[in-house]
Amino acid sequence: MGAVRIINDDRHFHGELASAGQKLVVVDFTASWCGPCQRIAPIFEQLSLKYPKAVFLKVDVDKCADTASVQDVRAMPTFIFYRKRAKLGQCQGADPVGLESKIQQFYGTGDSDDTDDTAADSLSGHVRNTDNAYYHIFVMILLAVILYYWNKYQ
Repeated sequence: MGAVRIINDDRHFHGELASAGQKLVVVDFTASWCGPCQRIAPIFEQLSLKYPKAVFLKVDVDKCADTASVQDVRAMPTFIFYRKRAKLGQCQGADPVGLESKIQQFYGTGDSDDTDDTAADSLSGHVRNTDNAYYHIFVMILLAVILYYWNKYQ
């Protein structure tokens, strides 16, 4: 038996988010009729065992329609990541590599049971790293455009 908690109603979802505290919460918004959801379910279960400091929740969008709507879930499966009730990010689709990559992105920051502000500090540092990545992508695209026009008019 894995560590995935099944959410049966909207109140249960909010209670789990509140009780998680500093821990990363990984939520699988799923549906019983969704084929890709059923294919990634065992992988989600394995990830819950691999990352024991995180809380893994499974929300059936048909049972918790209000929660799915408020969280702006438009496709299944959608995985949303929270810490201290705040949404950190999300990914859509049954992509095991992408899902684990997102878990790793958020997993190490703030997973202790301490209530100090070190989690917020490391999370804000993580945002700066994302901004840095966007900058590098922009520079690479700019260089590609410059090289394209350089070669075209040589």
